[in-house]
Amino acid sequence: MRHLTIMTLAAIFLTVFTSDLLAQQQSGSRVGDFLIAGGYLVWCVLLPLSILTIKQIVQSCLLIRRSRLLPNSVAAHARESVADSRVKSLLEFLKEEDSFLSRVLYAGLREARNGRSAMEYSMAEMLEQDTADLLRKIEWLNIIGNVAPMIGLFGTVWGMIDAFNEIVRAGGQPEPSELAGGISVALVTTWWGLIVAIPALAAFGFLRNRIDSISSEAAVIAEELLSSVATPTTHIIQTRSGTKIKPEDEQA
Repeated sequence: MRHLTIMTLAAIFLTVFTSDLLAQQQSGSRVGDFLIAGGYLVWCVLLPLSILTIKQIVQSCLLIRRSRLLPNSVAAHARESVADSRVKSLLEFLKEEDSFLSRVLYAGLREARNGRSAMEYSMAEMLEQDTADLLRKIEWLNIIGNVAPMIGLFGTVWGMIDAFNEIVRAGGQPEPSELAGGISVALVTTWWGLIVAIPALAAFGFLRNRIDSISSEAAVIAEELLSSVATPTTHIIQTRSGTKIKPEDEQA
């Protein structure tokens, strides 16, 4: 539903923007002429890419937020439950939660009966998997940011070929107006390629750093909780009510 809403807003923006440009072109506006001059390569490839970039940036910024991936309520509840030796209820709580932190903690705590090493391995594996999933979600921005300038370069070559063809058709002495069309395509497509690529790469770098920061913070919280659960002075025992943490001095 969120994807549909973003795409709908992007389509409305593109429709209004296109109508405005066509109106400017009909009225002789230089801005309208400049933006229209890119031809089909701009309208059929680069403009849709720009809309896709906007959609991807908005969607990623909404998804990759600390409050959503590392909710303070989950960390606080986990610390409180471990302190009170309520591991079973904590596992049920984490299983129902849908956050980056809850999945990492759940992966480790469900291996409590197998010892600290198993818990560390399971947490590290889940942390790496979820981090990779987040990075894959923003990889489209990296692809667009690298492909868009190449498309602009393609338009540059296309425009220069068209300009040289005009020279040939004019017998080597063309009028400047005859070359203007090809040169215009060459410059405008390059401009559009950069307009698409720069925000895409900037957003990709920003979001990648945010993912690294969130992943590191989740690892710190998980390690802190793991130290509380699997210290040398505690034992993980099985009772009829489920998994329970019991201090060694209580077992004596």
